[in-house]
Amino acid sequence: MATVDSIQDIMAKYGMDATKDKAKSDNLNKDAFLQLLVTQMRYQDPLEPAKNEDFLAQMAQFSSLEQMQNLNTSSTMQQAYSLIGKTVLGVSFNEVSGESEYVEGVVQSVTLKGGEAFLNVDGVDVALAKVEAVLNDKETSNEAMIGAINKMNEALVSINEKIDRLTADETEEEPVENVEEGQ
Repeated sequence: MATVDSIQDIMAKYGMDATKDKAKSDNLNKDAFLQLLVTQMRYQDPLEPAKNEDFLAQMAQFSSLEQMQNLNTSSTMQQAYSLIGKTVLGVSFNEVSGESEYVEGVVQSVTLKGGEAFLNVDGVDVALAKVEAVLNDKETSNEAMIGAINKMNEALVSINEKIDRLTADETEEEPVENVEEGQ
């Protein structure tokens, strides 16, 4: 925390406001990091400028941070997309009334708002982080069970037909053998 506070002190010293980001999170985001880097370049001592290696290292850190955030967003969206068509239970927050309510329904679509994934559950937006359960979709599982039972019935019918053919072949061959034995 001391590092974050000292960076914020430096930003405040050069007239940059980091408090608006402080309200969202205690961590500095990539925009604050880039602003700090530009400010550092702008106000460096012209008689003792920073080395190129220092700036390259900071840019590499910035690039790494950006890639991690992109990977996190991609992973979150993949998780949200996998819920489309499934029944979920989650908490929806109404910003106008300030009330929260439980919502249960089928996920219709996914949107990204302010870097956060929201699921459209029967017309109501629910943040992915506020999904409490993914429920077993009864229709889907019933259809799957019925399909499996039908396949088992078809296999049993096929087996019974083969047994009937085998027993019919044996019974047809016996009289022929008896006839031949009688001659």
